[in-house]
Amino acid sequence: MRLDRRAFLGIVTAAVIAPDQLAAQPAPTLDEIVSRHVAARGGAAALDRGRSCLIELDIEERGQTIQGRYAADTAGLVRIDIYASGNLVYREGVDRNGVWLWPASDPAPRASVATGAANALLHGAENHLVGLHRFAARGHRLRLMPSESIDGVAYPVIEIIYSTGHTSYFYLDPQTWLFARRRDERACHPDADTTRQRVETRFSDHQRIDDVIASHRQVDLDLATGGTLSTNQVTRRTLNPTLSAGLFERTYVPS
Repeated sequence: MRLDRRAFLGIVTAAVIAPDQLAAQPAPTLDEIVSRHVAARGGAAALDRGRSCLIELDIEERGQTIQGRYAADTAGLVRIDIYASGNLVYREGVDRNGVWLWPASDPAPRASVATGAANALLHGAENHLVGLHRFAARGHRLRLMPSESIDGVAYPVIEIIYSTGHTSYFYLDPQTWLFARRRDERACHPDADTTRQRVETRFSDHQRIDDVIASHRQVDLDLATGGTLSTNQVTRRTLNPTLSAGLFERTYVPS
């Protein structure tokens, strides 16, 4: 019996392309993306062991490089000490009485009245220490957004509305499921200038410390101009360190 050529091609095609290959793969859900991200960072158990952190970093901004020493805990207490040429020039943080700042030119710390400053400090503590799987339980809202293509990469995007009301958009690398970019509208130094701008943070140099993977290099870009606003390079990161008594109090003077 002579086989019709078109029927023969149909049989060959069916044999080469399986039915499940013909069907489009469903896009991952928000829960699936969160699970992949948490696993990529080291897993829920490793992330949940984090109660505090101590981070030392170099900050390049406005043509100069300064050093920062950052500490935070899951209770929302935060402290940042800034050094230039070895001299302590600025301090800010969140203690049990609220948000404060202490420029070297002031004789004593004072309360910060800039909402943006409070938000930035509180969001930073959450981002450094809390896994995405616990965000909802801590009052933050997550929503899966349409993916966005940037430079040929289709990034899954998660919208996070923090408990403060601030909204950020996180772009996940579809290969590693780690955060690759973050976009939001904010003032870079709200205590000095409340002008808001659209900022993109690019995350790279991911390293594993105490079983938790985190970015050690972050570059902030002005989305309107493409210019670099600042670059933060972590030089040391410690989870659950032994912190000096009173470190989070605004009157504490680092040695």
